Amino acid sequence: MNPYFVAIIIIVPVFLAVSMKQIKVINLRSITLSIACVAFILLLIMFSDTAVKSASKGIQLWLGVVFPSLFPFFVASEILNKTKFINAIGVLLEPIMRPLFNVPGCGSFALAMGITSGYPVGAKITASMREDNLLTKTESERLLSFTNNSGPLFIVGAVAVGMFKMPELGLLILSCHILASITVGIIFRFYGRNKESTSLASNEKTWARFKKELAQIGRQNPNLGIILGDAVKNSINVMMTIGGFIILFSVIINVLIEIGFIALLSDFIYPVLSLLGMSKEMITALLSGFFEITTGSNMACNVEGTALIDKLAAVSLILGWAGISVHSQVYSIISKTDISIKPYLIGKMLQGILAAIYISIAARLPQITPFIVKSVFNEMMQSEFPWINSLLYSMQNMLISVILLILLTVISLIFSLIKGFAGSKKI
Repeated sequence: MNPYFVAIIIIVPVFLAVSMKQIKVINLRSITLSIACVAFILLLIMFSDTAVKSASKGIQLWLGVVFPSLFPFFVASEILNKTKFINAIGVLLEPIMRPLFNVPGCGSFALAMGITSGYPVGAKITASMREDNLLTKTESERLLSFTNNSGPLFIVGAVAVGMFKMPELGLLILSCHILASITVGIIFRFYGRNKESTSLASNEKTWARFKKELAQIGRQNPNLGIILGDAVKNSINVMMTIGGFIILFSVIINVLIEIGFIALLSDFIYPVLSLLGMSKEMITALLSGFFEITTGSNMACNVEGTALIDKLAAVSLILGWAGISVHSQVYSIISKTDISIKPYLIGKMLQGILAAIYISIAARLPQITPFIVKSVFNEMMQSEFPWINSLLYSMQNMLISVILLILLTVISLIFSLIKGFAGSKKI
């Protein structure tokens, strides 16, 4: 089918709806959405085979990789939040998180889990902390801007091994992705300072506040059966929502590719981006990655006649941006809070750009390549991963995250005690 004809079918009704003077502005969004849904249903009927195959791939991705990878993180974060363990750790990590990112110490949990798990664990933890009033609205938006990241399972396993067929690239891509995330966090520490609400921090000494939090945990005497049951139930609900978005956007992106709509946009943008040396195939891959991270990354890896360093930059840009599919999941998660999605979107766009810049610089350094160790992710050195491998890998990363947080907490506690002891000696 002619892509220009399809584009007219989709776009013209929307512009007609916008131009109707009888339509009130307040109803414009719902009417536009309704027209888009009607157009989407028509496309599903016309391209039913593509839709069914895409939905099947989305279900396989969700059940085989996403569910076993993310479910342990969701359950663990729910339990740790309900038992107030994060509050105690947050007190001791405040001296680290506040100067760097201008967020409370409890934000370290979202950062650690977001880096080691994958989309959208960082968003879920941040939203939960906001619901429990551990963060202000501004602090939540700061934290969300840099803690929702692609995980090692996807970057090392799916991208480096499965797409590039070069396992040694995994650590390089992952390192640049994390560095870009931390850079965004440091930049966003200045976000909202002019409208900052009263800080949740206290003027009490760190050790005194830590003991108070531990005492509160002891007084709670929580029913572990209820906490575990609620954690599993809430995590299942979130996973079902994520699965729905994955399947939906798998269908959307493949239908858009099938009808030639992505190619149409590529033709429209090509005269501008060609000045930067981009090929039409790479522009098409980036446009696909704008909607869905897996499809876009795979297309960027397979662009012929493009240097490896350019492919790495394109994939890093897509990984940092994450795609409309992931952003829809995040929007669904934070919709029950007062957190705005706008700072998050700006942060993800900035992270993608920074990740592309970092990997372009790092890939040109001759000192980098010898330090990329293949054996770090030996268990991931295959193109397809049974769900049990994903589950075990996820649990391993979760334990590593908790151990690192405890280690940082112990170090911070030791420094706090030494400082307090030195202060008392002076007195």
